[in-house]
Amino acid sequence: MSVEFIQPVTRNHLAKWISNGVIGDAGPQVAGQRILGVLQNADFNSTNDQPIVVQSAIQVFQLTGIIITNASGSITTAAGGFYTGASKSGSAIVAAGQVYSALTNANLLMQATLTAFANSARFSTANLTANQIFLSLTTPQGAARNADIYAIGVDLTIGSASL
Repeated sequence: MSVEFIQPVTRNHLAKWISNGVIGDAGPQVAGQRILGVLQNADFNSTNDQPIVVQSAIQVFQLTGIIITNASGSITTAAGGFYTGASKSGSAIVAAGQVYSALTNANLLMQATLTAFANSARFSTANLTANQIFLSLTTPQGAARNADIYAIGVDLTIGSASL
């Protein structure tokens, strides 16, 4: 049996059988979850804005989680959320009442609870300030504590008609 190419398959696209012996372009592969941005050594004793900068190549994405890990010590008092804008502006991605008490040592991690908005939003520069997600605590720890924060999601940039 011979294979006849009716249309070329674009580089980095998937191929599919169009009919018996005919292969065509199936479009880009849908990406799985990956790290969109990282904030290392976030200060859990500060109520200042702390931005997680989304990688510049990622213009549009679905946020699927925010993971906090590698705590420098027990984070029992700190509370606060993540926002689309600085100074708790824009929309809440994680509510202001989020606690981090599950983090008692560097070997543990936790996922922050995403808001209904975050679970249904298509994120881009249209709803994020400078393609950043802001950690903004309402209650500081009261002692020096740091942890690493990872924004996790699906990059939807390929094939996106507009931001």
